[in-house]
Amino acid sequence: MTATPVPTLSARVRELTQADHHEAETSTFITDLMGGRRSARDYALLLSQYEHIYHQLEDSVALARVTSPGPVADLFDPALERAPFIRQDLANLMPAAGLDEAPAELPSTRAYVRRIAEVEHDHARLAAHHYLRYLGDLSGGQAIGKMVSRHYGLNPDQLAMYRFEGIEKPKVYKDGYRLKLDSLGLTPEQEDAFIEEASRGFQFNKDMFRDLDGLSRRLAGVAA
Repeated sequence: MTATPVPTLSARVRELTQADHHEAETSTFITDLMGGRRSARDYALLLSQYEHIYHQLEDSVALARVTSPGPVADLFDPALERAPFIRQDLANLMPAAGLDEAPAELPSTRAYVRRIAEVEHDHARLAAHHYLRYLGDLSGGQAIGKMVSRHYGLNPDQLAMYRFEGIEKPKVYKDGYRLKLDSLGLTPEQEDAFIEEASRGFQFNKDMFRDLDGLSRRLAGVAA
């Protein structure tokens, strides 16, 4: 009798967080942004929150690369880092979007950033946030970049976040990333922690999109 193959971590996390992923990506703020019902200012608001998240994530990942060389460090590829490009995009986008300065960190963003800092020494949980952000940027993020460019007339200097100069073929890279993830040698308990943290990450994103919707409405009221 042939034994049933044990599902890989990458397959499990994709299956078990599917509902969380769907809820986050169908939040009102994101669906409106992608559908052309928002503005360049709203996209700048989103980037302003991403700046905080990626800054913390990349600081935590840099620490992990130093303290834990090996498979985890190999997964945490510096070619994925986005914080410098987000700052560049904001500098080019905010004047055109009518923003004199980037909005403050929203409460949901602050909670998200705090959580990443809390798990920076738990590499299974940190890897979940890494997986969530960067594979998202190489997947749906590419569509976001194209859609906001089309809807709001953004130019390449305002969309550097979605250009991965060192990654020629995102599909091939993502496949390789998942193989690295599956080869980390995590214990069953660590794999469960990874999946739990990925689910939590989607909730943080959903909360942030809700807060962004509120911020956008408040700013629209002020402008009116």
